[in-house]
Amino acid sequence: MRKRRSACETEGVHGERPDRFSGSRRAPRAMTRPDSGGGSDMTGWKRVGAMVLAGSVAFLTAGCGGPSRAERAQAEKDAQIRRYQEEQAAAAAREKALLEQQQLALAQNQKQAMTLQEMATRSSQAQMAANQKMDALQMQIAEMEKKLGASKGGEVEIVRGDKINSITIRVANSVLFDAGKADLKSGAHPKLQEVAKLLKSDYKDNFVRVEGHTDSTPIVHNKEKFADNMELSQARSKAVFDYLTKSCGLPANRMYTAGYAYSQPVVWPEKTAADRAKNRRVDIVILPNIKVEKESVASSK
Repeated sequence: MRKRRSACETEGVHGERPDRFSGSRRAPRAMTRPDSGGGSDMTGWKRVGAMVLAGSVAFLTAGCGGPSRAERAQAEKDAQIRRYQEEQAAAAAREKALLEQQQLALAQNQKQAMTLQEMATRSSQAQMAANQKMDALQMQIAEMEKKLGASKGGEVEIVRGDKINSITIRVANSVLFDAGKADLKSGAHPKLQEVAKLLKSDYKDNFVRVEGHTDSTPIVHNKEKFADNMELSQARSKAVFDYLTKSCGLPANRMYTAGYAYSQPVVWPEKTAADRAKNRRVDIVILPNIKVEKESVASSK
């Protein structure tokens, strides 16, 4: 029985092994350890490489698979900061808009208050100007009454206008005309001369309207000359106008006539003869001087 050789014996002492085909022996390979930096036996290095490769793959896999917990926490923190900043910005914008609205409302209130104050001031000034005009008018009337010997309810009466700043010299019909006639009495001339003198001295720049008025009694006598009270009132106003302009020298371009018959009575209804006598009259209306009025208004502003 043949004795089996051991591996060492088969390969020889130096690790030689016979060539299977040629029967010759290969040169022995040098034996190295994994840590010797040698070359042929790579088993140890393969293990180390496999471990490194596995670690790298694990690292790369961990990096590609999503953010880490710390990264997620930081991202959430950043998002919270952004939300807080946006909320603060929105709150600041709302506060700014509210402040602007309040400032606008305050400005409007101040403007309205100033407007009301200006209106009140103008109203007060207008009232003061009106009072001054009224006082001046009263003084004029008092002066006219003194110069003309006028009195309330007398043959000559001074009347203040209701709607405009006018003054009316009212002369009773008994002084000027006979019943149903439009010819001036001779006794009317002195009164009309006094009126003309006053108009020349104190109202030379004013326009004057001479108005004829009658009572409601229909024309009975002299009907062939005056068809009705309207024609009679117009003829009487024309008679006074002619005397003041032609005999007293008042400018005709600043005077005009009007006849109203009994459409503007002093007393109505006419119940007595005295009532009818009051309605028969000639009114010499002194109209306000427009130029003086404008200058007065301008100076009061």
